Amino acid sequence: MSVSGIQNNLIDAIKSIVNSELDNVSAAQSMTGIVAEEPSGYKCIVKIAGIERECTLPEHLHDWVSKDDIVIVQDLYGNGAELVVTGSSGTTRDQTLVISDEDRDKGRLISGVTKFEDEDGNMFDHELIVK
Repeated sequence: MSVSGIQNNLIDAIKSIVNSELDNVSAAQSMTGIVAEEPSGYKCIVKIAGIERECTLPEHLHDWVSKDDIVIVQDLYGNGAELVVTGSSGTTRDQTLVISDEDRDKGRLISGVTKFEDEDGNMFDHELIVK
């Protein structure tokens, strides 16, 4: 076998090894979904690409994420083993309260809520009328 033939075989062998190793590598991935039911503590069921998946809802998002919200979910290991809601990008519901700063930033949204708490601590998203 010629020197160039040996070199080509060596390159093909290296490509084969690298490709098989790349098939085993997973990386974090982000996706969006819609919350399928009211979250319960750290448990949040999110419909992603038509499939309901159980996700972890971090404590700082407990009061901000509700059923029908559009959320960003991160697959930490790239294999579906650990899904975490990392934020909300809106809702599919009609009723929300958003506060904008008309004076300083010409319509910049500065705050908002997607659900409210009644006297018993139950969360709801009924119509709110501000007078």
